[in-house]
Amino acid sequence: LPHNNIIIMSASGGASSKDEISSSRRSSLSANRSPSMVLGPRVSSVKIINPTSLFVPSKLTSEVFSTENPPLDWADAGLLIPHEAIRRQMTMMLQSVNAMSDSPEDKEAWKLTLFSKWYIEYLYESVHEHHDAEEKIYFPWMITKTTIPEKEFGQSHEELMSAMAEIKQCCAEIIKKGGKGCSAQVATLKEKVPKFDVDMRAHLKEEEETVPALLRENFTHEEEGQIVEQILQAGGLGLAKKFLPAVLLAAQEWTTDAFYADFVGSIPPPIKHLVDKYFLPDFENVVMIMRDAPTLASEPKLKRVPCCGIPFCFPCLI
Repeated sequence: LPHNNIIIMSASGGASSKDEISSSRRSSLSANRSPSMVLGPRVSSVKIINPTSLFVPSKLTSEVFSTENPPLDWADAGLLIPHEAIRRQMTMMLQSVNAMSDSPEDKEAWKLTLFSKWYIEYLYESVHEHHDAEEKIYFPWMITKTTIPEKEFGQSHEELMSAMAEIKQCCAEIIKKGGKGCSAQVATLKEKVPKFDVDMRAHLKEEEETVPALLRENFTHEEEGQIVEQILQAGGLGLAKKFLPAVLLAAQEWTTDAFYADFVGSIPPPIKHLVDKYFLPDFENVVMIMRDAPTLASEPKLKRVPCCGIPFCFPCLI
């Protein structure tokens, strides 16, 4: 689903494996830029004349947008913000599944259990919320003014969620078995995850080919911004914790420093505190390691980061 809006005055005109956020960009999260209490960054705060000062097309994972066909405006960027995050997470998921031994030893059970917990608690929840928001809020809003081409939208959502549920069930079985004796489950993951990866990328490509033109022809950036804020509110802090770090890490790569500074600078101060002190450190120190566990040589010691520097507080329990 698109994430918000950008105002563009003119339309002139390979993804990195880096999965970290620079200290200079992270420091921009501490700036107090927006008086509005929303639960995520607001692309409508980015007002840049030339699109070349917004994007780094060579770093996009999109099959639609590239150096030859760069994104131009708010309609393109609104889709790329969540889509780039999802595609990058899927790339790392596929890498982990490929790294799994066909006959895993019990001493490496932790690799399977950590990955399975990551999939169930983070990727599944984030993508499921993303598609729910499209089906229940975003697409119904779009059809008030336009017609969305049939293609595969409705059916593909259902099929993708069914595939994700099958992978989730497999991961749940791994967790139940403590990661031991899971050769059958690993075989299932090696069969289903690559197919899901291909199908999801095709689905995201279809949306990026179709939706931006419909937005430009029928809506203003202000109208789209209002519906996106409704989606953010519906997701709540729980979704912000699970998905916002992935969005920011991806945006660090495919957007320019100027775009990124304004983008994260629009996060309201209380949410910035959680992002800067808890959500991002937790994602980098725990979530990414869980995701990448099958590729690691030794079992990691995971320690979550209290957002206030104390063992217990309300935001840490979210």
